[in-house]
Amino acid sequence: MATVFTVQVKLSWGEERQYLLANDVEPGLAHRYATRENWQEVMIKALINVPVAPYLPDNSVQPPIATAEVVAVAAHDDGDEAVQGLQRTRSQFIMAAIWEKQSTTVNYNFLRHDYDQQSQEQIKADVDFWQNGRRHPAVTARTRELIQKQEERFHEQEN
Repeated sequence: MATVFTVQVKLSWGEERQYLLANDVEPGLAHRYATRENWQEVMIKALINVPVAPYLPDNSVQPPIATAEVVAVAAHDDGDEAVQGLQRTRSQFIMAAIWEKQSTTVNYNFLRHDYDQQSQEQIKADVDFWQNGRRHPAVTARTRELIQKQEERFHEQEN
C-alpha cells in the first residue's frame, strides 16, 4: 500500500512544483486511497500552503510560504526514488468544494495561520488570485526576493 503522497501544485505566478504531502494530512488521504475509487478528488483544486524556498539546516529563518492550487495527486511506496528530496507541504489546505463557496476573507483567515507578515501577504494575494483572478505583482516580486535570499542562506549553510 502507498504510504506517501505527492501533490503537483501551481503557484499564482504560474510556476508548477511537486511536494510531498504534509505528514499529518497523509493518514486521511491514505484512508481515502484504500477505500475509494476517486480518492484524489478531495485534493484536486484544493488550495494548500507550501514553502517556496528551502528550509535552512539551522532552522534560523522560515522559508516564505505561498498558497498554491493542487493540480495532481499521486501515491508512492515509502522509499520511492521519485519522492527523494521533495519538500513537504504545510498542513493548511482547503478542498475546492469548500474554498469556492467561501469568501476570500474566510479562506485567507484559515490559510494565513501564524506565518510571518510577508508570507501572510503572499497568502492573501494568492487567495485573491485563485478566487478572483487578481494578480499582485508587487507582492510576488517581494516573495521572489525572499526566495532568493533564503536560497543564498541555504547554500552558505550547506558549505
